Amino acid sequence: MISGVIFDMDGLLVDSEPWWREAETNVFGSLSKAPDPADFEEMMGNRIEEVIARWRVKHPWQGMSDEAVKVAIVDEVQRLVTTHAQLMPGVRELLEWLHAKKLPVALASSSPLRLIRGLMQFYGIYHYFHVVCSAEVEEYGKPHPAVFITAARHLGVAAHEILVFEDSFNGVIAAKAARMKCVAVPAPEHASQNRFAAADLVLPSLTRMDEQVWMQLSN
Repeated sequence: MISGVIFDMDGLLVDSEPWWREAETNVFGSLSKAPDPADFEEMMGNRIEEVIARWRVKHPWQGMSDEAVKVAIVDEVQRLVTTHAQLMPGVRELLEWLHAKKLPVALASSSPLRLIRGLMQFYGIYHYFHVVCSAEVEEYGKPHPAVFITAARHLGVAAHEILVFEDSFNGVIAAKAARMKCVAVPAPEHASQNRFAAADLVLPSLTRMDEQVWMQLSN
């Protein structure tokens, strides 16, 4: 039985991952060294605070505090995403479908809360979410399950009755650690990775979510 749904945001609802990479490339590159593709894959799904702290250890810089770096990156992400990015295929249709089922829906992201709210309001889908949570207020970010556990508590739904939609492997691990069902919707370049078998189901797109798949996951 599924009594509630939790969505990740970046790369799942919004095509924002490329713009996170561009923003981090621009800011980190100006401070010390820009990350390479392998670095970005490792950091995918992590909180920006964790990314910054890790990058400072690997490639130190002088003068700019971690908080100032965070503000610079988040501001650049919001500018780039609202200028260039679109909602991923099937997002509005799936949210409306879940609304028709009268299911409580949460958003649980590693992004800062001000970015989550700003982007969801910009795309006109904020009203679909009964609960919005950011891992920035948790002691640990994904792959730790804390943000999903918090979202479920605010929804008032038991963990084993929650279905999570995620695009990152760190997010899948967090969902399963929270004892929730998880649908992985990885980016095409990651879809062939065997590690996504940790999810209950892997879909190529949110457009593939239908009543038949729902019933399969509900059993």
